[in-house]
Amino acid sequence: MSKAQEQEAYLRIMALHTPLAIARELTEQTRIQSMTESIPRGESVAGYWDSNLMWETYYLKPDYFLALFYDVTKAKNPDPYTERGLKDCQAWVFKYDRQHSRLSIEARKAETSNRSFSQLAHRLATD
Repeated sequence: MSKAQEQEAYLRIMALHTPLAIARELTEQTRIQSMTESIPRGESVAGYWDSNLMWETYYLKPDYFLALFYDVTKAKNPDPYTERGLKDCQAWVFKYDRQHSRLSIEARKAETSNRSFSQLAHRLATD
C-alpha cells in the first residue's frame, strides 16, 4: 500500500467509531490492495491499532476477506483459524459482491460458534 493510500485510510478510520465500521474500512483497503498486488492467502494484510485495541484483515480467497478485532491485553496471539485462537475476539468474514460493488458480511463470529467460524475461515483460506 502506498504512503498516500495508508494516510487516506488512516484518516477515514479515525472518523469511524465502531469496530465493524473500522473492520469494513480495513477490508475495503485490503480488497483494493489485492487487485494490484499478489497477496498470500490466509496472511494478515493490514492492521490498525488504537491503544490496546487491534484490528487486522486477512485475504482468504478471491473476493473473501476476514477482519479480526481484539484487545491485546485479553487476546494473546489470536488465530482466526482455530477455535481457541478466536477466544476474546470479534471477527467477520466479508464477501465482495462484484455485481453490486459492495462488501457484505458472509459470517459473523458473534452469530456462530468459535469452532464453526474458525472452520469456515480455514476453509476459505486454504481451498
